[in-house]
Amino acid sequence: MKKERTAVVRLVAVLLSYCVVAPAPADEVGCVASANENIRRRAEQKIVLLERMIGDTEPVRRVFISDRADAKTAIAAAREAAKWARQDLDAGCVSRAVETTKQGFNQASRAFSLVRIKRAGGEDQYRILHQRTTSYLKTLESHPAEIHAIGADVLAGMRLQIDRAETLAINGNYSEACALLKPISDRLERRFTVMLDQQTVYYEQKFEIPEDEYEYFAEQYRLYLLLLRKIAAERQTPFSSDKYDRALQDAASFNEEANRQAMAGEWEASLTAIREALKKCKVALRLMGIAYF
Repeated sequence: MKKERTAVVRLVAVLLSYCVVAPAPADEVGCVASANENIRRRAEQKIVLLERMIGDTEPVRRVFISDRADAKTAIAAAREAAKWARQDLDAGCVSRAVETTKQGFNQASRAFSLVRIKRAGGEDQYRILHQRTTSYLKTLESHPAEIHAIGADVLAGMRLQIDRAETLAINGNYSEACALLKPISDRLERRFTVMLDQQTVYYEQKFEIPEDEYEYFAEQYRLYLLLLRKIAAERQTPFSSDKYDRALQDAASFNEEANRQAMAGEWEASLTAIREALKKCKVALRLMGIAYF
């Protein structure tokens, strides 16, 4: 059933645009319940955003008045994903709901790109800025409030602004989307740098399943790479550049090993490898003159 479900969500050529696929049962094998209310709330927000994206919006109307059957198929698959994600969330299967929502976003984005008249300028800049902003936010939110020192109302406002930027980007308004994201990214980056300088970056996270723990560390790794690239663009390479390059190479090797182990379901080995990748990133940060614990 799980393989069948994944195949349906990822339909490209088989599912017709008006085909109705029966939802997967909520008690399907693979459901991992989550009692973490914060995680559940974020999953709910993403599902709502997906539902809004594939509702009666201008991009969706453009898809259905076009002659692109593959784009209509992708919207149909995205809507099925939204239904399954909602059902999973109601059943408490938060991790699976999040994964299904991601598949829905991918299908919707594919549909919109297929009927886009021309590639809007600034798309690449938006995607880079969006990745950096969401990575910063996710990392800071994983730390206690007394550490990141950003109020809950401010964080809520940031998430709302990111949602608005995502909606603008869906409609091809990348410059406006970037204008919304830039001040958030700058503020979060400054806060994260202060945390580094204060040597207070640590986590107090309790994970219900090893997959969540791995994803947490993998996100940390992606954030460090973003920081390192930005710092390298603003500063001269350190005198010991060979050590810096070796640290980055070692980090990449450990990350690749972590990915391989995760795909094989060997979570202990995967977690060990991703932690080593983070250690190498911290070495590189020190070599660039950034204090770390």
